[in-house]
Amino acid sequence: MKRYLLTLLILATFGLLSFGQTVYEDFEGGTADISWEGLNGTYDGVIANPDASGLNTSEFVGSYTNNPDFDFCFALGTLSAPADLSEFNVFKMKVWSPIAPIQMLLKFEGGGNAVEQFRDINTANQWVELTFDLSGGAAFTTLDKVLVSFNPFTLGSTETFYFDDLRSVEPVECYETFEGGNALPWTAIDGEFVGPVANPAPNIVNSSAECGRYVKAGDTGYSLLLAESTTPFDLSVFNQYKVQVYATAPTQVLLKLEGPGPDFEVTKNIAVTDAWQEYTFDLSAAAEVTDLNKMILFFDPDVEISQDTYYFDNICAVPQGACANVEPNPDMIDDFECNRNATYLNGWDSLSVIDNPDPGVVNPSAKVGQYIDPLGEPYGALVVDYQNPIDLSVKNQLKVKIWSPKICQILFKLEGGSSGIYEVWKDVPAANEWVEYEVDFSSQALANHKKIVFFFNAGQDGQPGDIYYIDDIQLVEQQELVVEDFEDGAFLPWAPLDDNTVQHGSFQVVDNPAPGGTNDSQKVGKYTKGSSPFSTVAAVAPGFIDISTRPQFNLDVWAPAGATSVIMQLESVSQGNKEVEREFQNPGNWENVSFDFSEFQSTTDWVALKLIFNPGTAEAGAMFFFDNLTQGFSTVDPCEGVVAITNIIDDFECQRNNEYGAGAGQLEVVNNPDVTTANSSTKVGLYRDPAGAPWEALCALFPEGIDLSVYNQLSIQVNAPAAVPVLLKLEGGSSPVSEFLVNITQPGEWETLTADFSSQVGMDHRRACFFFNAGVEPPTEDTYYIDNLQFAHAPYTDCLMSFDDPAFTSTEWRYFPNDDSGDFELVDNPDPSGINTSAKVGKAVEKASGAQPWQGMYTDLFAPIKFSDNKLVKMMVWSPKVTTITMKLENPANPAAPPSSGDNIAQNTVANQWELLTWDFSASPNPVPDDGDYRRVTLIFDIENIPANDVVYYFDNVQLDGEGCSLINSIFETPKVEALSIMPNPVTNLLTVDNLGQVSRLEIYNVFGRRLADIWVGNDSVARLDVSQLPAGMYILAGYTRDGLLKANAKFMKQ
Repeated sequence: MKRYLLTLLILATFGLLSFGQTVYEDFEGGTADISWEGLNGTYDGVIANPDASGLNTSEFVGSYTNNPDFDFCFALGTLSAPADLSEFNVFKMKVWSPIAPIQMLLKFEGGGNAVEQFRDINTANQWVELTFDLSGGAAFTTLDKVLVSFNPFTLGSTETFYFDDLRSVEPVECYETFEGGNALPWTAIDGEFVGPVANPAPNIVNSSAECGRYVKAGDTGYSLLLAESTTPFDLSVFNQYKVQVYATAPTQVLLKLEGPGPDFEVTKNIAVTDAWQEYTFDLSAAAEVTDLNKMILFFDPDVEISQDTYYFDNICAVPQGACANVEPNPDMIDDFECNRNATYLNGWDSLSVIDNPDPGVVNPSAKVGQYIDPLGEPYGALVVDYQNPIDLSVKNQLKVKIWSPKICQILFKLEGGSSGIYEVWKDVPAANEWVEYEVDFSSQALANHKKIVFFFNAGQDGQPGDIYYIDDIQLVEQQELVVEDFEDGAFLPWAPLDDNTVQHGSFQVVDNPAPGGTNDSQKVGKYTKGSSPFSTVAAVAPGFIDISTRPQFNLDVWAPAGATSVIMQLESVSQGNKEVEREFQNPGNWENVSFDFSEFQSTTDWVALKLIFNPGTAEAGAMFFFDNLTQGFSTVDPCEGVVAITNIIDDFECQRNNEYGAGAGQLEVVNNPDVTTANSSTKVGLYRDPAGAPWEALCALFPEGIDLSVYNQLSIQVNAPAAVPVLLKLEGGSSPVSEFLVNITQPGEWETLTADFSSQVGMDHRRACFFFNAGVEPPTEDTYYIDNLQFAHAPYTDCLMSFDDPAFTSTEWRYFPNDDSGDFELVDNPDPSGINTSAKVGKAVEKASGAQPWQGMYTDLFAPIKFSDNKLVKMMVWSPKVTTITMKLENPANPAAPPSSGDNIAQNTVANQWELLTWDFSASPNPVPDDGDYRRVTLIFDIENIPANDVVYYFDNVQLDGEGCSLINSIFETPKVEALSIMPNPVTNLLTVDNLGQVSRLEIYNVFGRRLADIWVGNDSVARLDVSQLPAGMYILAGYTRDGLLKANAKFMKQ
């Protein structure tokens, strides 16, 4: 390779000042400097330049031809020594393509490291120069190969491409320095330009001898300077423009780039006058624009009457580098890395960016600000100047990380506007370590301030060596709102519930009985319990409680030794009481307790806040103290207390119940990129399917085997980049593998894929695997978003609840209007007679203490209900009285379906015995559609009345019209029938049944109760059944008489 150091050579065609560069390949002399070879294509060697014009008049160039049989063709060059990218890591290359638009790839690799970048070729049949930012490889020292690929990942390409002048340059392009003359043709449109002129006041920012001068016209708001280049500016990599300005007035400067198409502009505040400052303009938004050839400067834009003088110099562009993929954060004032939004006034010359001298947990940043406290200035300050009023209406908490060399005080100050100054003092709690401070400016939400000021060791003269480090200066929204602190009495109307002092005790504001720990306040609230075990103190405040944005309440509590927990309740007009219970960790001392009501944020009609200390314990006279009730964002671990739902493999939130084997390294948790009704999860999985691996899989591990007795529908939600096949497979145990191939049909959207593994009940499998784009060798790494991996229950097509089999037993019921407005229990059948001889039934309790006659209960089914044209639902009921029983179907999976069927009411006719009732949901207030997929069953007993005493009802066999639960019970209950004699068992092909007796018809069911075969055997005494077509698994064989009576049954295993 050739290495050159060029002097400041002015290129007249571009106004560009070039600095050092390293030439890797220029093909001059007809030979190559790099040893090139063609892979999947042909390196044609060094040839005469076929188009010696425009940007490239070189005599010789390199040539490469793609092979149509390969989608990744490339030329690979071997360097004589590893490339040094530590300083010169921006590369330029001239290329000639016969087609456009296409992409090309430049890559350096070696020693296990690689750095690459794709660039677009937008012009065909002429030489263009592309720029590649390979600064990501600055630390690599083993890069000894260079790869060039044209039109990569495209089959059928037969074109020949030319390339030349591969060189690395210093990562800066300067368009104007005024040294020795003007590089750009500046024209003053209004006002006056003179350049070059002598630098009026050289300093550490700009010590150049010459610069440009502009005097603004005093009769136009947009007096400007214009320079037009004969060649467009290349912003593909060099898009961070830096301009040094010497201003005589505090104002603004606007830099604008124009061309035939859209223009781009950025404005910066000028705070410092009479001294050179450097301003950075982020024009990365124009990185793909190739026709910008005009540069415009506006000083004091949109102000007509000013005619101040401005000097400017050293207009240079640099790459974004490490900041290329960093999301801009307008709330970050300065992080001294990629989000540098501050304009400094005082203290700018004491502030510099350095490596973090003490990275750690509080501040792991690589770069920070270093502030040297000026000597002899007790109130020397670092000032951030906004020039315009600072918006503190919402984001009024100043957060900043500071490393102080001493224990002292720091003064934070707002000033510069029409409002009076506002100051907050903070003590430095520890020297020589990072501390994050939060300064509350919420009282200034409506004030007018333009400057934020920092005084380090305020009021004291700085000493030699007083160096402070500062980082992550930002304005954020207040995390907590103070609701109640009792310092000036009670703000909320605290009182015993319903003002019943006998049952619910008393409340008063008192002196803090035990200052210290988490609470040293002077005043606190004191609650003395009444006689009720659920003695309650309440604050009734309609319209005050709003948890829409801040769903968590935090409370300091002092509970006596032995106390266990506290309940906070929010009362809603429409939803009743919603509560969160938290256990005490340190009774006998002050502790902070948090109550997260995120689950109930959609409710808005809250009217009261209640506290129940030691719920369920009768302890009249027991005293509890509470204080500092605040409201903020959720900090409680959302998965705290969550019970594992074992049929869920992974929902990437709280149900992460299985480890992964294969594919674990390609999986990570990310935010849901497409939150829709199909998948509203916040977190999902991101799986990267490796290139060139057709059978790479993601496998969840089940060391104890997979229980498929109830949940046997393997399901996964996928948001895929293309319509590809996905293989769902059970493997890893002693049983043969079982697999299903399903297809993605909606790429770019969330789609649920399901495979029915009910045939594998009783089989031994230890892994559930997912093969994305199964059997296809992807040329590149493909990305799949996945979620809700689970073994699900099959949709309900007959029996909904039988209480005699786990697959049809719903024991999780909730109640309304309040959480205690009912009760449910799975119990023995109290009257196994008549139409219902089931062993187990559901017991429901209608409470006499209910708040409304329409109190009821609901359960969410394991899967949706699949209706046919018949919309009848039946249920056996044992009621102590003749009354009404209301059933509702709710929570449809189909968003187009009515959210509720409405109240569907049936009347029983007999008391104290089992009766079968029917509800017709085609005639309900909101008729349910075939595809509603309802997942919730709601029951209301005696909807018109609140009973004088608790009433107990029993119910069973909730089913769709048909055989329903009677079929399930006949299969799964221990039948009082004979056993069929079968052989062999397990069976592979032919199953012999040899004691048929009165059996004239045989039926085969899978373990889920689905009938698979019906065989008429008539009067035969022996039957031979061909079961070779059945998938491997457990099956039930049932024998019926001519009258349909179940006479005998047996289970068999198909191998």
